[in-house]
Amino acid sequence: MGDTMLESGANRRRNRRLLPAHSALCVLALLAPPGASADPGSVVATLHNLSASGPGAIRSMSETEVCKFCHIPHNAVVAAPLWGHALSKAQYETPRLRRGRPGESPVPQPDGSSRLCLSCHDGTVALGDISGEPRPTPMSGRERLGPGDRGFLGTDLSGSHPVSFVVAEGYLTGEEGDGDIGQRSLADLRTDPEVKLDGEGKMQCTSCHDPHSDRYYVPGKVPHFWVKPTVDEVCTTCHIVR
Repeated sequence: MGDTMLESGANRRRNRRLLPAHSALCVLALLAPPGASADPGSVVATLHNLSASGPGAIRSMSETEVCKFCHIPHNAVVAAPLWGHALSKAQYETPRLRRGRPGESPVPQPDGSSRLCLSCHDGTVALGDISGEPRPTPMSGRERLGPGDRGFLGTDLSGSHPVSFVVAEGYLTGEEGDGDIGQRSLADLRTDPEVKLDGEGKMQCTSCHDPHSDRYYVPGKVPHFWVKPTVDEVCTTCHIVR
């Protein structure tokens, strides 16, 4: 019996080492005792916690798993980052991208992490529509986001900052651009540890927003899930204000 217990302990230790980092964080969050104050840098304390313990008005009526609304350990909709929420099939109105003289070009349809964000934020998919579940998880407050709801973006993104485009040198750079905002060099952009382009060099929602932490939010001053303490610090990472 003693040998069996030792072997089981070794297996448990080995299995723990194999857990993906985000899964381990989910496990730790779920083990927190009821009523414990959540780390302000943890997704547990944010509006992205749609479980029954979430702090927002929109949350599950029964589901207790925090990470389940976005991530799934098996048969993911998108392999990285083990995405488990149903994706939107919407086509979006996108903004025009000024690339300096002589004009503008259309921004492509959202892809990468921006497409994942829009699976909830465009309002076309139920918040509880989780992959592998026979039916959407019932939610209190709203089944999906709509006009007037905090976080609702809809499918008209023409008034939003462009996303899902490859950032290249020469977009309105310095005095050469014909607009009021220039772009810093790619070398400068890539030195910032918080404002990041994705693996394909694209600007995405996650360049400026951290979906797992809302520690800098200040109502009316700093947006939700902002990656720096002030709006200016994020904007001037990429832009030269003239």
